[in-house]
Amino acid sequence: MKSQYPNNSIEDSLFSRLNSGVIKVVLVALIGAMITVGVYGCKNSKEYYNRGVARFKKGETDSAISDFTKAIKMRPRYGMAHYYRALAYLHEKEYDKAIADYTSAIEIDPQRFAVAYAERALIYYIKKEYDKAWEDVHKAQSLGQEVRFLETLRKDSGRKK
Repeated sequence: MKSQYPNNSIEDSLFSRLNSGVIKVVLVALIGAMITVGVYGCKNSKEYYNRGVARFKKGETDSAISDFTKAIKMRPRYGMAHYYRALAYLHEKEYDKAIADYTSAIEIDPQRFAVAYAERALIYYIKKEYDKAWEDVHKAQSLGQEVRFLETLRKDSGRKK
């Protein structure tokens, strides 16, 4: 079909305007989405988890705990979010909360979170719950995890194993 406009200049001009308008709308939508995520938070559990890890590494423990909590709320069986939130709670000396999150991580994937046994054992040691500490030490060791405070645990608990 032959164009009704000479040299297609008007059609080309309309097409260019339409394309640039569509591109502008798409760009505005993308920028708006980026601003919304930046201002109002993350859109999925992985983003909350990643932001939580970054905040934890910067020493922003309360913000990290909040992000890990949001990630877990969106995805309850997110083992790494439980594990890192436990680390943050340990850092804040909220031992019972740390124990609960280490336990969740272990329940989700015991092989992957062998280190959680050792870290939970440390909390039990701090709380002077030596039998529980030894139980976790044995489990951690059976999974090939190194436990660094064994001499101290032996001394303070009065046990060899």
